[in-house]
Amino acid sequence: MISNPVILTSLIFLPVILGFMGCLYPKLLYKISFGTIFLYALTSLYGYIGNFEYSFKLINSEGIPLSFDSYSLPLIFGTAVVLLTTFLIKKTLFSHYFYQICLVLFSALSISFLSKDLISLYIALELTGFCAFLLIADRNDSKSLFNAFQYLIGGGLAMLIYLFGVIQAFTYTGTFLLDELVNAPPTALCLISAGLLTKAGIFLCGVWVPNVYSYSNSQSASILSGCVTCAAIAPLTRMSTVLAPISNSLIIIGILSSVFGAIFALLEEDNGRTLGWSSVSQLGIAILSPTYGCLYAMQHGICKSILFITLRKNKENTNIYKLDPDVDQDQLEINSADIEEIISIVAFIIAGLSISGFPFLSGYITKALVKSDLPKEALLIFNSSALLTSVVYMKLIINRVNNLKIKFIFNKLSKSFQEIFFEIFNAKNTTLTLASLSIFFFSFFQVKYFSIEKVQNSIITIILGLIFYISFMGFKSNNEVTTYRKTIDIIGAPFVIAALLLANLTYLKIL
Repeated sequence: MISNPVILTSLIFLPVILGFMGCLYPKLLYKISFGTIFLYALTSLYGYIGNFEYSFKLINSEGIPLSFDSYSLPLIFGTAVVLLTTFLIKKTLFSHYFYQICLVLFSALSISFLSKDLISLYIALELTGFCAFLLIADRNDSKSLFNAFQYLIGGGLAMLIYLFGVIQAFTYTGTFLLDELVNAPPTALCLISAGLLTKAGIFLCGVWVPNVYSYSNSQSASILSGCVTCAAIAPLTRMSTVLAPISNSLIIIGILSSVFGAIFALLEEDNGRTLGWSSVSQLGIAILSPTYGCLYAMQHGICKSILFITLRKNKENTNIYKLDPDVDQDQLEINSADIEEIISIVAFIIAGLSISGFPFLSGYITKALVKSDLPKEALLIFNSSALLTSVVYMKLIINRVNNLKIKFIFNKLSKSFQEIFFEIFNAKNTTLTLASLSIFFFSFFQVKYFSIEKVQNSIITIILGLIFYISFMGFKSNNEVTTYRKTIDIIGAPFVIAALLLANLTYLKIL
């Protein structure tokens, strides 16, 4: 791995340069940018597997401290994979300057993962929020513009609260270094944590997530869910390793987020909002573990990106894949749309089962790692959250496959193998296939967790989730729940942040 500060600093800002140059030469720079992001993915994965750690200061000895370590490398890898997957599958749907915005976003996220300085982290998160605003508004309709504006206001308020905390911490410590927060007052820690929790979309601060994910286009939702909400995970986990009060608070907040996020996901009828609340739940699990939180956020981001890319929204459920009783199924032919839909559903199922913790998938390993890092008092609630998660994804998987016409696969094989072969291996299908295989092969990096007892417990959890969903699948959200949800949507993040802030202040003063 490279250990030269000048070269590493140049690599951090290279995507920004490519993004701005891409506005002038979009076609040429797209290929160069794609190759660059691919190299970032390879090097970050190699660094993480090789336990590469290197810290340096930008410019001089008094400059901004940056650190390549087990916190930053998994998230850089996950961000690169999410961008590559989205670029390959959704390229034809990109609006003007879409991939250029994503390149700027990649650099901003990299700085937020690497930085151990509170001010540089603030700047990186602000730039991340601005890029997210543009991605949310990409549909250019009234609903997406409203959600983008709400995100901008809520995110701006969250960063203002964060900045107040940073200034107060500086008055006590005389430095902006994250490691020196041990000498900061409780109020400052609370303000900083509230801002970061909002950026990460953690309950209660995550009420903006379902709206944004549901009404964004699929490529924007893929990037937002896979990258943007991970921006604050690295600093939160860094803080929890050096600050016992933060670590204890994050366990409580993470458990609440994981449980209530899953419950709200079950109450939703819209699949996009269900995935949004699921992200609130899963990122709550990520902040439970200082050691493996970033790794968990990485695998969740990749899987959630695949889920949004292959999601068929509720309004799209009445489509050509629904069986028509008036059509002779024996006369149906396998076409490229059929094959693409089958591969999309398979990828959706694999990604969903991975987040549920199904054995021999990446989510199984990351859940086992997080579980090994938790105190015994939190294991019962963690297991309950895992069960709720399995119910949520049984619901999503059943909804996703509900309209698939399977009969034609067995009834019609009129096309030659060569024709089917070339239809399978187009860019989108190949990307989804490779992504699904990577989720499978990643699990074998930690074979020690494949004991009979642990595999059995995981499978039982998935089966119980299926049984619970089938038992309660007749339950629908009533008007009162819908009204309550709309009230939360209108209020949005800012006032909820204030409520959480007051609660945290009271909690810290009591301690």
